Amino acid sequence: MRKLLTPALAVLAIASASADINVSFPSPAPSGTVIVQRATIANLASARSKSDLRIVSDTVDISGKKDFVIPTPADGDYRFSVDFNSDNSADFYTRPGENLTLKVTQFNPIRYTVTGTALMDGMSEIMTAALPIEMEAKDIQEGKRPQSEMPGLFERFVKIYTDFIEKNPSSPAAVFAMLSLEPESFEKYEPMVLPTASGSALYPMFEQKRKSVKAQLEADRKRAEMEANHVEAPAFTLPDLNGKEVSLSNFRGKWVILDFWGSWCGWCIKGFPELKSAYEKYKPELEVIGIDCQETPERWRAGVEKHKLPWVHVYLSKEKQDALLSAYGVQGFPTKIIVNPEGKIMNITSGEDPAFYETLAKLMGK
Repeated sequence: MRKLLTPALAVLAIASASADINVSFPSPAPSGTVIVQRATIANLASARSKSDLRIVSDTVDISGKKDFVIPTPADGDYRFSVDFNSDNSADFYTRPGENLTLKVTQFNPIRYTVTGTALMDGMSEIMTAALPIEMEAKDIQEGKRPQSEMPGLFERFVKIYTDFIEKNPSSPAAVFAMLSLEPESFEKYEPMVLPTASGSALYPMFEQKRKSVKAQLEADRKRAEMEANHVEAPAFTLPDLNGKEVSLSNFRGKWVILDFWGSWCGWCIKGFPELKSAYEKYKPELEVIGIDCQETPERWRAGVEKHKLPWVHVYLSKEKQDALLSAYGVQGFPTKIIVNPEGKIMNITSGEDPAFYETLAKLMGK
């Protein structure tokens, strides 16, 4: 719930705080408000979904102001986000007793620096270096530059983070930089940062990413091995929409697509038209088994009905989920797996990739 931070309450909060976040503007602010949100870093690291996040929000009227003050919480390490509008926000991290300066240099689009601690000084250095690349990326998104430039832009962006880590491995901001790396790069630079990472306010987030990266890379290696060696698809028996137990072995003799999905997954839904097309084109030689993940039976049933999905559907309960997803190396959704008539895994594709259907046709000899 957003709360109005009245002048009286603000003064009281400032007077009782041991440290502050001082926000300044280049000129009197235009009429309007900003939303100041905060959440503990520990909560951000442990939350498994948006519903687990415990975010506190305040609304501050900045009309005509040159500055205002946000008290630094004394009960833990926090991430703050000052939202100037739906597209512009300033994000930063604090520890009890720290004084920070958030200096806004431009309103639209928002440009700012946050300084006052080793973490925020380092983050500001990284963000300043990355700003020209972000502007180029915006031009690509708006069609002012060709899409073909995006991969090279991404490489330059990553290099800013990795260069900072190499030059400043003991800096708290090196931990921040690690949070932006892809799994392979994270694995490469982790030994460099790890000895001092535990002293950073961001360590809980670093440790959480460290665990998730390890799990993802292990799953990637497992999927590659399963696919390369055409191993037998792990057996399962799960209930269908009528409560009848369905086993993968029931479909021996057919090509099968295992579609790990959920009605909450936007990319899963976007991929349904092409999956329906392949199903209609290749049935009865091909069967699709939709394996619903991470939702209630009610939402699963409603999703099948809403999207009019004509194939076999089974429900993966919370109790069985970890074991089956681990067995197939599933780390993201959708994940589609092609199983041949002998029950061997022939292909595993994470995300929506048009090449999946080219591979399917080639494997089926179509």
